[in-house]
Amino acid sequence: MTDTVTGLRPTALPDPTRPDAGLVLASLWHTEGPEQQRRVMSGVMDAWEEARLPAAYLARHCLAGSDGRTVLNFAQWTDSGAHRTFAADPRNQQTLGSAVQALYSAGPPGRYAPHRFTGRNDGTARCFTAAWYDTGDAGKARALADARTGHDPAAPDAVTECFYVAEDGRQLLVLTGFEDEPADGLRFRPFRGLVRPAHRED
Repeated sequence: MTDTVTGLRPTALPDPTRPDAGLVLASLWHTEGPEQQRRVMSGVMDAWEEARLPAAYLARHCLAGSDGRTVLNFAQWTDSGAHRTFAADPRNQQTLGSAVQALYSAGPPGRYAPHRFTGRNDGTARCFTAAWYDTGDAGKARALADARTGHDPAAPDAVTECFYVAEDGRQLLVLTGFEDEPADGLRFRPFRGLVRPAHRED
């Protein structure tokens, strides 16, 4: 059920293609094992569910790595400036920042702008892989994404491929969604999320 005060609701599945997200924050955390992995994800999402979040906040998800240790953090905001304002507020640093650091010592996430999305097959993305590519500048990052889009995907059973260019242009993040979990490589299953439903025009 949607929270009548904040407009947010818990939703496990992320929507990496939502059109109102101008900023994506993404990072990997490496825990000691399944128990800590679950404790960190639960604690982080508890802290965000208790926080007062601005309208520019759209979604945050924790996804559990198939290795039982890795956590993929994935958040979406309307724009970079709104997130920077929120993150710079000492009240948010004291509450959310302290709560997260008490669970896991983490540096700032990577900051990315959505570049393009490619639908590959019908279905709902219920599992994801994530790959980061180092690039010299934003032009090269976009060119790499465009080149990958024009070729057959590395994973033929993928539902979607999402390309995000780092704000400094030095990285390309590729998030690939699958309906069924692929057999090889590190995969991420959605654990918990907190989402502001996207406004749909009738």
